[in-house]
Amino acid sequence: MRNFFDSPRRKLLLQRTLIVAAIGVGALLFLRGDVIELFRPASPSAPPSDRMAAELLRADERAGICSAANAVGVGLRGEYFSEPSLRGEVALVRVDGVVDFDSSMDWPPGLAARPASVRWSGWVKPPLSGGYRFHADAPNMKVLVARNVVAGEGASPDGTVDLAAGRFYPIEIIVTQLTSSDKRIRLEWTAPHGARYVVSKALLHLPSDTIATPQN
Repeated sequence: MRNFFDSPRRKLLLQRTLIVAAIGVGALLFLRGDVIELFRPASPSAPPSDRMAAELLRADERAGICSAANAVGVGLRGEYFSEPSLRGEVALVRVDGVVDFDSSMDWPPGLAARPASVRWSGWVKPPLSGGYRFHADAPNMKVLVARNVVAGEGASPDGTVDLAAGRFYPIEIIVTQLTSSDKRIRLEWTAPHGARYVVSKALLHLPSDTIATPQN
């Protein structure tokens, strides 16, 4: 009885099938490596300047995560916690058009107690390319861009971060202990042209998994 693979035509078909399968596996492994690299944070042992550069590069790559729903800036997601340092229950989650509050924090009626800490998160889209200096003047406040502290505790007092116009960068503003301080809690930056101002709603975009109804 003649073997199935004796036919030259069948042998050629088998060879082509094996080649296509090998190419497919190679492409899958390459793409998988790309995805892993895309979300891998910079090595904590690297110098701060190198970590910042690496995270900004990855932030640029992650810009595609922003969906069409984020095409228009509506603000950031605010998460308000019942205990300091973002512990305890999440007392409130809402969309805040801008981060610019006095000590009352504009709490809605009906909350059982005043939240003790807060985190805003999302994406910021700079209008100009160049060096931006973020500000965190309120107590217990810090600003992180691409996972790096750029203002507040742990940040260089005169440090700037280079951002490209029209790119999306992940941003967090954290206040670990809300107080009755008279200093306002603001997300401010000094832009490349030298003007300092509160980052506007039009430049702030929600994370992909957030609620979608703005409150401000």
